[in-house]
Amino acid sequence: MQLPFLKKSPNTSTREYFFALEIDHGLIKSAVWSVINDKPQVLAVSSNQSWDDKSEDSLITAADAALSDATSHLDPTGKVNIHKVIFGLPADWVGADKISSTQLHHLKALSEKLDLQPMGFVVTPEAATKYLQFTEGVPPTTILIGFWPHILEITLVRLGKIDGTQLVHKSAHLADDVVEGLSRFSDIDMLPSRMLLYDSGIDLEEIKQLLLAHPWQAPTKHLPFLHFPKVEILPSDFTIRAIALSGGSEVAQATGLINSASETAVEQETVSEPAHSAADLGFVKDVDIITQSPPPPPPAPSPPPPPPPPPTPKPKLRLPKAEVILFVTPKNLEHQFELVAGGKDLPAESMEAAVSADKSISTTGSKLVGDKATGAVSIANNAKTARSFPAGTILTSPSGLKFVLDETVAVASGSGDVFNPQPAKAVAKITASQIGGDYNLSAGTVFRVGTYAETETAAKNDAAISGGTSRQAKVVSKDDAAKLRADLSESLKSIAKDELSQKVSSEDQLITESISLLSLSESFDHKVDEEADNVTLKLSATARGLVVSKSELQSIIDAQVNPQIPAGYVFDTDVTQSMAVKKADKTTATFQVHVAAQLLPQMDVSQIAKDLTGKYPDRAKEYLQSLPAVGQIDILISPKMPAFLATLPRISKNITVSVRPLK
Repeated sequence: MQLPFLKKSPNTSTREYFFALEIDHGLIKSAVWSVINDKPQVLAVSSNQSWDDKSEDSLITAADAALSDATSHLDPTGKVNIHKVIFGLPADWVGADKISSTQLHHLKALSEKLDLQPMGFVVTPEAATKYLQFTEGVPPTTILIGFWPHILEITLVRLGKIDGTQLVHKSAHLADDVVEGLSRFSDIDMLPSRMLLYDSGIDLEEIKQLLLAHPWQAPTKHLPFLHFPKVEILPSDFTIRAIALSGGSEVAQATGLINSASETAVEQETVSEPAHSAADLGFVKDVDIITQSPPPPPPAPSPPPPPPPPPTPKPKLRLPKAEVILFVTPKNLEHQFELVAGGKDLPAESMEAAVSADKSISTTGSKLVGDKATGAVSIANNAKTARSFPAGTILTSPSGLKFVLDETVAVASGSGDVFNPQPAKAVAKITASQIGGDYNLSAGTVFRVGTYAETETAAKNDAAISGGTSRQAKVVSKDDAAKLRADLSESLKSIAKDELSQKVSSEDQLITESISLLSLSESFDHKVDEEADNVTLKLSATARGLVVSKSELQSIIDAQVNPQIPAGYVFDTDVTQSMAVKKADKTTATFQVHVAAQLLPQMDVSQIAKDLTGKYPDRAKEYLQSLPAVGQIDILISPKMPAFLATLPRISKNITVSVRPLK
């Protein structure tokens, strides 16, 4: 059969590979085949992959695992990319040579998700019959029995022709299940005395012994066997090879991979029902299958199988994905140059804004505060002359505490003789020279007055001197004032930046380093050394800054930086720049500009992802280590799979490659 939508192309020396994908009830397997010496040959076969036999997501996930496994067996390096595929489908998926609409939707989604190009399909029992005839050289007459996780697939073949396929839900009694399936072939006079078992993924030898122990012949069981049936087990890869070789012959001829001289021989070797084309599959170029009328549903088996088990929640689709992180040795770029804003190369505009702010902080200063002790003394004068004591005259207690006269006091001269002196007296108020309770003195304390000898002039308090107190108090320190002034100045610059930036157009840039504060005005609510728990400063100023064109500034920076970038490197991060003002006036400013950036080797991450597809991690790392400056490689594959299946995804879009600096 010539597949109608394929055009022959000249043979090429480059080998082309194809997938065969067998979808069965609960199991999926795949193979890679190619045309070698003008014949299709199977080169690699995957292990069985389970799926739930219902959901599209489960189908896609299992198919991807099977295809990846087959590809890894063919080429562990992952260099081979395969997209064309032949499907092998269960008999109940196909009716009137068309796939049922539901299953067709699943296959279309599978092909799109896994980047596959369908070439056609075969029905698995038909392909097995065709391949059996090819391997044995005669049209087979046999009963094919496929054992799947929940279903038996029983196909009756006579002289190379299929009389029908029956599906039976598995029970604990497999022999009875086979009897049930064979009983449905009610119009058959004689059943073949040969059973071929295939593809269960379980112990077929045990099943073989169960079937051999069953009494098949009448009258015990009413099944038309002429002889006791012989039971054989087909190789585990029999059906997937049958799909690849049966359908592969059609595809190889249609695509010109088998030359015309060999076509007749191949057709004779594999003569039987033709493979179905991609058009039969529903993948027709430039035609949306959704807009077409759906194919007629397949005829219902008679009698119908028991109802399927209750539905389970739809699993989340989780195609294998890989994250590849390349840690490379970076290069640091640093460069300095002088820039004049307001000069001929970079015109600048001066902009001003009024700004103000206030701030409060807790005071940190400390000093002793309190009240001075006060009282009254009687000054006695024994001198023969009157004396006057001005305010502020110091009176000293026996312990050295000093008091001062509050006002001027005059005392007359003394009278009497040496044996009976009569001093003149005057009362005066005194105040302690310092605060504190130490100056509170009891009555009767004698004080020295000024520098006079106590034998001539002295003072004594008739009542206690009291009222002296002291305590440690918080006050505004010089450091408090300086800190407030410095903090508010920085805050004003930040406020000035915001105020001035709001006046700048999107095409221009404010050079923040050029901002200066003019006409500063400050007001403290407490003076230095004044008692207070908190101090507040209000600061006002006129802010001035220079505005330049963004594009002109960037052009100057690029002209300075780009020549410094080594060949084959790119920026890892944006260029950071800082400016220090060297000198400035109202319209111009000269800056010392410092630019810095981290450079990484330039990597084509898209091509790297393509080169990694299908590779085992060890092979992938060998390839990645050949890239420039790579010092460390992290490969994360999810979901986690056994080591023999843990290849990177076959589809490059499911591989994320990122480049990071090595710390």
